[in-house]
Amino acid sequence: METMPDIALAVLAISILIVLVALLQPLATRLSLPHSVLIAGLGIALGSVASVTGAIGTGGTFSEFAHALTGGEIRSEAILHIFLPILLFEAGLHMDVRRMMDDVAPILTLAVVAVLVCSLVVGIALWGTSSQSLVLCLLLGAIVATTDPAAVIGIFRDAGAPRRLTILVEGESLLNDAAAITLYIVLIGLLTAGGGAGHGAEEADASGAPLLFLRFFIGGGLFGFVAGRLAFMVMRPLNRYPVAEVAFTLALPYIAYVVAERYLHVSGVVAVVTVALVVGSTGRVRISAEGWEGLEKVWALLGFCASTLIFIFAAMLVPEFLRDATVEDGLLLLVLISAAFAARAIVLWGLLPVLTWLKVGQPVSTPYRVVILWGGLRGAVTLALALAVSENPLLGTEATHFVVVLATGFVLWTLLVNATTLRLVMRALGMGALSPTELALRDRALHQAREGIAERIEEIAEEQHLAPEVAKEAAEAYRSRLSGLASRPFMLDPKERERMGLMALANRERDLVVEHFDQKLMSRRTTVDLLAQVGRLHDAAMTGGRGDYLTAAAGNIGFGPSFRIAILLQRYTGWEGPLSGRIADRLEMLKVSRMMIEMLKRHAEAEMRRLLGAEVWQSLDAVLTTRLDAIVAAIEAWRLQYPDYERRMSERFLRWAALRLESVEYDDLRNQQFITGEIYEDLQRDVGRLYETLQRRPRLDLGLSTEELVRRLPFFQGLSEERIGQICRLLKPIFAVPGEAIVQAGERGDTMYFISSGAVEIGRGGRKFRLGRGDFFGEMAVLISGRRTATVTAIAFCKLLALTARDLQALASAHPDLRRTIAEVARARSTETERTISALGEEEAV
Repeated sequence: METMPDIALAVLAISILIVLVALLQPLATRLSLPHSVLIAGLGIALGSVASVTGAIGTGGTFSEFAHALTGGEIRSEAILHIFLPILLFEAGLHMDVRRMMDDVAPILTLAVVAVLVCSLVVGIALWGTSSQSLVLCLLLGAIVATTDPAAVIGIFRDAGAPRRLTILVEGESLLNDAAAITLYIVLIGLLTAGGGAGHGAEEADASGAPLLFLRFFIGGGLFGFVAGRLAFMVMRPLNRYPVAEVAFTLALPYIAYVVAERYLHVSGVVAVVTVALVVGSTGRVRISAEGWEGLEKVWALLGFCASTLIFIFAAMLVPEFLRDATVEDGLLLLVLISAAFAARAIVLWGLLPVLTWLKVGQPVSTPYRVVILWGGLRGAVTLALALAVSENPLLGTEATHFVVVLATGFVLWTLLVNATTLRLVMRALGMGALSPTELALRDRALHQAREGIAERIEEIAEEQHLAPEVAKEAAEAYRSRLSGLASRPFMLDPKERERMGLMALANRERDLVVEHFDQKLMSRRTTVDLLAQVGRLHDAAMTGGRGDYLTAAAGNIGFGPSFRIAILLQRYTGWEGPLSGRIADRLEMLKVSRMMIEMLKRHAEAEMRRLLGAEVWQSLDAVLTTRLDAIVAAIEAWRLQYPDYERRMSERFLRWAALRLESVEYDDLRNQQFITGEIYEDLQRDVGRLYETLQRRPRLDLGLSTEELVRRLPFFQGLSEERIGQICRLLKPIFAVPGEAIVQAGERGDTMYFISSGAVEIGRGGRKFRLGRGDFFGEMAVLISGRRTATVTAIAFCKLLALTARDLQALASAHPDLRRTIAEVARARSTETERTISALGEEEAV
């Protein structure tokens, strides 16, 4: 009988492993055990069987299959280079980056600082109780510092753990692997450079280890961020090809990993994690809807296969690792377990409270800390790193035995003790139970859902010609359950209901933004801005209720840093491009926001009124009305300033909507088999080409032509073309937004301003008055070379012409009549100011 080729045998072995892993999922549910525990058991069992069959020399097909599973061809490089990038990328891809940033301080502490603390505490503890070198003990501490996200998150999901706890552990596990592997690389380099692992061995380059760690970690993060942004630039032409988009992301983690490790000499693990976070946080609006849907499914499958196979391959080596274990190893294992959990407790109860006290992190409750402590499960990465140590010929047999046996024993401890009891710990701490607020909303939701179902049951029975007595029994059963719910009062505080309603509205608004982007009804830039705004609304509602929500809403329609930077660029360099783009973005964002809020108002009336009560619905409706009024006012301000552009943007939106309707109509015709696939593809290609033309937004002319603005001013009317040309060369166009302080009282002034369009408010001596088109201000400080006597604030979008003191002198020399006019207005305003101050003094005296 011919033996099966090695490649075919390996394919068969992996295929059978995937089948076994799939079958273990329902078994884990039936036995109430974590899936990772059964996977580890499967790997250990296969490794034991393969070892036995290899030892006794059993022949035949089974022997060949056992040889394929024995791990003789499994090397740490294969595990780390093939499976680890997939595992890390899939975990980072589905990470809620915005929620993670809310807890970035505790997550970084658990992920990075905790790795260093674990390595240090474990290293010192084992160094004092064993005959191994300090660096080798520190290396073992770094190896056992890695936590297994797949194992603990699965338990959290099954036990109904709070979302924030899941985010904390997901973020820790993701960054923890990166930090631990980076530290491992640094320490293994020091250890092998020292020439051995004997007790007391000194490494010449130990002083540079901290800087080397920072270079690896920070360098990998920077490269990963740049690689993620570049990836989106390269992917732009693939937007109409979903399969190509998904294929591109399959290559991305491997490119980031290998380039970082081999060519840039920084952490490939950190690079892959960072790329995944960049893609996961912004990919939803940079990849087509079809591509993103396919990407999520493909990567979920790849992540499942990678996490299970890497665990099985590593666990298959456990019997070999523990074959020569001794009683002394067992005692050292107890030291390792105690030190590792002590290190984790130091971080949880020693460092996290300090972050809270410094106000750089949200508090982490004691039950959360207990679960994080007990839920620090170790798994495949720890075993893979132990395997890498066993393959290193420079470490020696004794050092290899020390690391491999203790790391393997620690993994087994966390899986057999911690993993199997984690649900009990969470249940004892009340983690899986619903809070009173959640219980109240649950009862309310059940009541609303079941209301009217009894009647529907009887209607369905009649339609399906079922026996009336059967329908009656089923309907009565529902009515009895409904009466039980109705007997419980809806005791939730109205303020709490309002807060939860605002959070629900924010979540619904986010869904609407994504839906409209998927329907190609707005640009990517606007989608990114709106998603960030909705995130701020949700966080504000969660932490401060109605007041903070309205504050965040007002901030969302304000002028952010990028808008103000664009204004400064226009003002001091004359570059209008960025400002024109931000104004166009703002107008599109406002128009889409108005549409979203109108939809939210209808949603609140239809759903929130039933679920939260009429009183809370009225309050939510008032909040949405406040937002809507502010947005409408902002849109009207833009319409007055740029009516033609607003009209063109409205036409563009309607054409966009029409194309969407046309595309949906073609989908319906195809589904009803009225048109063939070829006709459908041809029609959709035409729609796609039209979509591409609409992607190019109309160009916004800011209307800041100096000559045009000068001709609008009555002050300069009647002048000859030559004189207007001379004046234009002296004046500089300025754009100002509502609320912007153009000049401040008390500052030294060297510029005066003519108002070509818009309006400003002047505050002086406790009095306020307004100036509009054709007026000028700031002349007092320029004429007398003094300080400003008033604060001037824009109350509308303004187009101004600025004239410096030096240019005023040039203007006065060429046009004395204009100089006299400015001086007369300045004297009149000065006299008016003196009268105002005198009048105020007399009022105070009285």
